[in-house]
Amino acid sequence: MDWKHELARRLSTAVNGEKDRIIAEYQSMTGKSPATLYRIAKKHGFSSGRKKRCDAMTCELNEEQIQFVSTLIQTSAREVKGTIMGVEDALEIAIDNGVIRPGQISVSRMQAILREREMNAKSIDSVDPSIRMASLHPNHVHVFDASICIQYYLRGRRGFGFLDERDFREKKPKNFEKIKRRIYRMVLADHFSHNLFVKYYLATGENAAMTMDFLTAAWRGGHDVGLPMHGVTFLLLMDAGAANVAKGIMNWLSALGVKVPPNAVHNPKRQGSAENAQNIVERKFESKLRFEPATTVEDLNKWVIDWLVKFNGEHKHKRHRMTRTACWLKYARQEHIRVLPSDEILHMLYAEPEIEATVNQDNTVQFKKEFYWLKHIEGISPGKKVKVIVRPYHWPTVGIAFDGQEYTVEPVGFRDGGFLANAQVIGEGYQRQPDTNIQKIRKANENLAYGDERKKNDLPFGGSLVVHGNQAEKVKSVPMPRQGNAIEIDTSVFAEQKVSIMAFMTAIKRAGADISPDLNRAIREAYGSAIDVLEKERLLAIVRSNGAITIDDLGGNHAGAEAIAV
Repeated sequence: MDWKHELARRLSTAVNGEKDRIIAEYQSMTGKSPATLYRIAKKHGFSSGRKKRCDAMTCELNEEQIQFVSTLIQTSAREVKGTIMGVEDALEIAIDNGVIRPGQISVSRMQAILREREMNAKSIDSVDPSIRMASLHPNHVHVFDASICIQYYLRGRRGFGFLDERDFREKKPKNFEKIKRRIYRMVLADHFSHNLFVKYYLATGENAAMTMDFLTAAWRGGHDVGLPMHGVTFLLLMDAGAANVAKGIMNWLSALGVKVPPNAVHNPKRQGSAENAQNIVERKFESKLRFEPATTVEDLNKWVIDWLVKFNGEHKHKRHRMTRTACWLKYARQEHIRVLPSDEILHMLYAEPEIEATVNQDNTVQFKKEFYWLKHIEGISPGKKVKVIVRPYHWPTVGIAFDGQEYTVEPVGFRDGGFLANAQVIGEGYQRQPDTNIQKIRKANENLAYGDERKKNDLPFGGSLVVHGNQAEKVKSVPMPRQGNAIEIDTSVFAEQKVSIMAFMTAIKRAGADISPDLNRAIREAYGSAIDVLEKERLLAIVRSNGAITIDDLGGNHAGAEAIAV
């Protein structure tokens, strides 16, 4: 039991006259005032048992008045430094605006009320509760942040110089404007192991090229045998800097399969690992630059790699109680390490992660000197448009998007002489492409016109179609001299009695029957160029019943057909 609980217990059991002695005893040991000691005891369970005093100084102060004073204190606060208005000033404003009557409450009593209700400045400035975040394995989550190395600036041929903090600070912003290019420190931390990677840049400001170069360097690795961390992360946490959230960078990360969860505004806790890493680099690495200053960015980057090998390899992290390098090596599995593609692929992912291509005559598309055969994709034919999508971890395999579907396609490759690997060797057989939809339609049309076998000099539909000499009779009215009357000849009676032989055979096929070449000739011999409607319906009824008609089912009406033709 600590002295605070002990004080509360002794005061609670004390009889009249003992409380003052107990308070004096603890006052001599702690140096605190009696009022403070009573307040501490009250927090730890002591109650005097007295009724609270109710007079004009306290009981007439309602909840709205108390909250008004607290609100004044809160709303006058600065975003970073927190509350700056005192209780005395807030109370004065409340009195001046008629919220509280003059003399209604003292400043000290107002302070006590706000403190008891946790509505005072200290409570308002307290940190909001948060939850601890966990990552699953190395490379699961990387945290990235950029900051300015305030110790150095470029002095022309003389290399880097120190920034005098007495001249380069918030109250003298114009001095910063004199420095056109500054040193940027970019830091990446693996959330699981807290393995660090650092690189410096000399620039006029953050930009997308720096971000892309840094992430590429961090994920490619290989800077030193003592820095084994490498591989593309699955989730990247970074601040909302303009260079980081540029559309090109976001698309590039998405093409690499990196998710960037949205960040809440002014949420430094999300970047906690990176902020901590920035402090570590500044205290443990940059603090030594005062004794041996660098003259180039190359020196800085060479020295920071040397320092990272030692720091990651020797300093134990308080969470997992291992060195950062040891933790990364222990828990990183093959499936956690997505090897960064080549620079050529990275440039493609940034500039053209997907392109539209036209299918060639041999059902291939060309992309970056490779050919891809698309014959297995349903509906593909020469001239169709497809989208070729770069798959960075499976290159040169790509994705082909067509008609709402995506297909994985490998390159055809080449044989000696620069020929495609799937090209047919002359004299070693014949290989043809599968029929396209258009080719299938063409074949069906040819079968309808010529039957199953087309012979030389055959006319379409056996030469039975009437296409000449019957045009004039289609005109339903003929112009006549002005003084005469036009005569309309109605031929609908004949149209209702006869149908063309071609329309009849089409109806037979639609009913489900096949027409062989022999049956085709027999039909034309029996009925000529037209057939009675009743005869047509009789034969269609046979088809519906038996599934086919035979030559014996034909009735024949040469005379009627010839008569209609005449």
